Amino acid sequence: MVTNEFWLERWRTGRIGFHRDEVNPWLVQYWPSLARGAKVLVPLCGKSSDLLWLANQGYEVTGVELSSLAVVQFFGDNDLTYSTQQDGDLKIHSADGLPLKIVEGDFFQFHEGGFDACYDRAALIAIPDYLRQEYVEHLMQRLIPSAHLLLVTLSYDGESSGPPFSVPDEEVVSLWGNTIHKVASEDLLQLDERYQSDSRTFYEEIVWRINP
Repeated sequence: MVTNEFWLERWRTGRIGFHRDEVNPWLVQYWPSLARGAKVLVPLCGKSSDLLWLANQGYEVTGVELSSLAVVQFFGDNDLTYSTQQDGDLKIHSADGLPLKIVEGDFFQFHEGGFDACYDRAALIAIPDYLRQEYVEHLMQRLIPSAHLLLVTLSYDGESSGPPFSVPDEEVVSLWGNTIHKVASEDLLQLDERYQSDSRTFYEEIVWRINP
C-alpha cells in the first residue's frame, strides 16, 4: 500500500533510487517558452535539481513535497539559505534570492491556485491507480485554464512492484483529455540494465505536453 508513511520511510532510509542529481534532459528539451515570472508548479518534487533549473529561467517556482528530509537536502545540496513559515498543516520554505519555494506537506492539502504551468516528472507515476483521477482533478484546480503541462510517464510490461507505476497511454489521455499529446519516448531497456527482467519486453519513458 503506497501511503504517505511509505514515502516518508523511503526518505528516512535513503531508498530514493528515483532521484536524479542532474537536470532532466526532457525538461531542457521540451519545456515551453513562457514569460519570465510565470508561475510553475512542481508536484511531489523531492529534491530535484529541476526546481533550480526552472527558477534560473526566471519563473516563480513552487514545489510541493511531503518529506521534510527531501526539503532540507534540496536546500543543503544547492547551498541555498531559506526562510520557513507555517500555513495551517503546511510549511512554506522560501529560498533567499531566488523565485523558488517548496511547500512541505500532503499535495492534497495544497490549495494555492493561478499557476501558468506544471512540470510533472515523478508525481503521476508515483500515485497508485485508484488515486490518479483525484490527483489530476486536484492539480487542474491549481492551474489556470490556459496552463501548459509537461508530463513524463512510464509504460512497461511484466511484473510491477512499483512505484514507479506503469501508466498506459490510454490512461494518460483518459485522465488529461484529448489536448494532451505525446512528444517523445525512449525504451529504457536499451539503456539501463536496472530496467531489464525476464518478464519485460519494453520499459518506455514517455513525454507528454499540453500546449494551449
